Amino acid sequence: MANTFKSDTKSSLVTAAITDPSATVITTPSNASVIILGLLASNKLGTSSNVDIYLDKSSGDDTYIVRNGPIPAGSTLEIINGNKIVLEASDKIQARSDTANAIDLTISYLEQT
Repeated sequence: MANTFKSDTKSSLVTAAITDPSATVITTPSNASVIILGLLASNKLGTSSNVDIYLDKSSGDDTYIVRNGPIPAGSTLEIINGNKIVLEASDKIQARSDTANAIDLTISYLEQT
């Protein structure tokens, strides 16, 4: 089993529905599992904005990791603090903002193949 540390970013989260394909940040490959180690949402505007982070399971119930998480102007919200989320094959993390061009997302994870 190979373990590879990775990170992905998504600049200017969409304002589309959380289940819209354009809201997808990462999708677990079909031959792998992913352990999310860190998730940061940064507000780059001068006004407060809210973020939604969603776990779209390939089997089982889909759930919000955070819903309407407030991020003050120029601040960062640490979504995962000391916890981990395990994604199985084809699971997705999706994210959206309530304000266009406001939120950048950084996700760090371990991919196991």
